[in-house]
Amino acid sequence: MLNRLIVISLGLFLLSVAAYANTTPPADCAPFPVIFAGGTGGPTPVSCPAFSVPGATLTGVALTFQADYQFGCSTCANMVLVTFVPTGPGGVTWSPSSQTLTVTGGLSSGTPPTGGSNATAGISAAAFAAPFNVNISSSVATGGMVATSSGAVSVVYTFTPPPAITLSCPVSSGTVGVSYSSALVATGGVPGYTFSIIVGGLPPVLMLNASTGAITGTPTTAGPFNFTAKVVDSTGTSAGTTTINCTITIANMPPPPPPTVCNGSAATPIFPTDAVPENAFLIRYASNLDHGDSVINITNSGLNGAPLNGPGFGPPIGNICANVYTFSPDEQLISCCSCLVTPNALVSLSVDNDLISNTLTGVRPTSVVVKLVASLPGTGALAGGMLAWGTTLHAAPAASFNLTETPFTPATLSAGELSSITNRCSNIIGNGSTFGICRSCRTGGLGADRQ
Repeated sequence: MLNRLIVISLGLFLLSVAAYANTTPPADCAPFPVIFAGGTGGPTPVSCPAFSVPGATLTGVALTFQADYQFGCSTCANMVLVTFVPTGPGGVTWSPSSQTLTVTGGLSSGTPPTGGSNATAGISAAAFAAPFNVNISSSVATGGMVATSSGAVSVVYTFTPPPAITLSCPVSSGTVGVSYSSALVATGGVPGYTFSIIVGGLPPVLMLNASTGAITGTPTTAGPFNFTAKVVDSTGTSAGTTTINCTITIANMPPPPPPTVCNGSAATPIFPTDAVPENAFLIRYASNLDHGDSVINITNSGLNGAPLNGPGFGPPIGNICANVYTFSPDEQLISCCSCLVTPNALVSLSVDNDLISNTLTGVRPTSVVVKLVASLPGTGALAGGMLAWGTTLHAAPAASFNLTETPFTPATLSAGELSSITNRCSNIIGNGSTFGICRSCRTGGLGADRQ
């Protein structure tokens, strides 16, 4: 009897493997089978193995029951009742909740009868994450020549596999000397992931984080770099593994702009590792712009040097970029631009005509905050020596306005503030379709009589 059950179980196992990709092979519940001397005994628990397909969604659980007896007599009419009762997991409902198989015969039972039970409620991978029991009992209803009876249980799980694992390449381009930050991105499978480079290599200095897939660093060498990346999910199986061929092309760093050009420099100032230079950050407001213009006058004190014999004699010395950032009262950066200011020169801007005539939002506010950041042309390093004055209108009696002009106020510049305004200005330059880029400065000053 025991040998026959083992052969039947092996046959079911092979058939299941061949026929179902989303069904586990029948797993024996131990002990397999339970033997009852004299055909009587129980209830005896058997332990059915847990569901253990990582990341899969469990959709069905089926139990198969089998009963048998041996060693009767040729003239006996034996009837053995073998009862199966699933007792777990908690919260799971079985149909039928119990089943009795009737075994009859003389010397042997012939073909062992089979039955089963299916989980109908409470099905989840969490519920079946641990083994559960089925109780088996046996009794002799008729006859008395039963040597042994037996009951065996196997379980089959039906499931939806986890989604196929995929891997995508990082950003395919970078520049020598410019920080690169991207990542290999895995989806599907069963997180977490382990990333690696199995063929080729990343551009020199770039490093791969094996746990997150992040690729970071400042490349030092130009050229295309081809590599094959691999990801393995938490199962470590072939189904949880994939590869992809990628290329990162590193371009040579473009030469810096000449020290007489400030185009786009409002997006590039870099916070220093030591102190912020004197007067590198100035701030002022302008109000009542619906009643009249405000003007800004900027000069370069020559703190960074000046040509010995004046402009045009020898290479440029001491130039600064005056980077202008205009904010509406609700903190939106509505325009940015920059202008070159040579030592001892004077340049000017009209708030109405230059700063708010082409806003990113399309709205012309009636008051603004203007921030000025000085940097060195071509390097982005902060520079000192910038001085600025501004006018604004103040309400006066008899529905009139008074005009005042005062210096811009030096302010403390934080790394966070500089990152915020330059990042937003960079987005305006790159994505604003020319909106939000203010007009550059003009040579000369603007006073109250020139508005």
